Amino acid sequence: MPALITKPALDDLLRAVDTLPPFPKVVTRVIPMLRQMAPLEKIEAVIKYDQAITARVLAIARSPFYARRYKIRSLRDAIIVLGQRQLVQILLMACSAHYFKGRNRAYDLREGELWAHSVAVAIASEIIAEDLGRHRVLAIYTAGLLHDIGKTLLDRQVPDYFDSIFLLVQERRISFLEAEKEVIGINHQDLGAIVAHRWHFPPEVQTGIRHHHDPLKAKHHKDVAAIIYVANRLANSIGVGASAGDFLQPDSDDVIRRLGITPAMLDTYLVKIIEAMEDARSFLTA
Repeated sequence: MPALITKPALDDLLRAVDTLPPFPKVVTRVIPMLRQMAPLEKIEAVIKYDQAITARVLAIARSPFYARRYKIRSLRDAIIVLGQRQLVQILLMACSAHYFKGRNRAYDLREGELWAHSVAVAIASEIIAEDLGRHRVLAIYTAGLLHDIGKTLLDRQVPDYFDSIFLLVQERRISFLEAEKEVIGINHQDLGAIVAHRWHFPPEVQTGIRHHHDPLKAKHHKDVAAIIYVANRLANSIGVGASAGDFLQPDSDDVIRRLGITPAMLDTYLVKIIEAMEDARSFLTA
């Protein structure tokens, strides 16, 4: 019988949420400034205050994914030419990257695989949301980017329990998510939503993270969770941060069917995701 985590260990895990470095405030400071059309110099000053974030912003902004038509030589160029939503997306990526550093041994992921997967799901989420004509595209993108943040904490805090989780999956033929819950007392979805709440992300982002494997269980913002679910499975199907082999069957998947996504639409999304990830390669490996 697999070993189960003790209540004190679970309490330590939940307290570890508070030990995570806080999500940089540069995003929450810049978004209102963009909406208020603040002077360029003020926006630039806020971002330049954090040199590490500035370096990441420039690395991402200069990648083929964002800079196909523009020559971005400086942070000011990036602010001018990218537009509000793309600038915020890049800031979110720049601020998130360091949480996904290193190998995820518990999930059998090599260096950079979870980060690449997170970016792929964010990109796929945006592609799907725009194609379906959804509002709150930036919130959906954010939920996609951070949907697996709970995995980073579980990998760091309770790696010794994952042999028990894998054994339980094989013995009982239950999902990995169910096995996480049974062995650890919490799964990576719920833990990720707790992290997003502590970081003061809006409810739709928290819901997208909490229900990216089971969107039909969401009480609110079900469409956000559903889009993250499809995006996650698309990224898995092409082997980004997972073994390829997650074959989507639109006709037998209630979530895909309820969103009105057809097999032809899925094929289009896959092509766009593969092209986008090729363009993103330069900053993913930086």
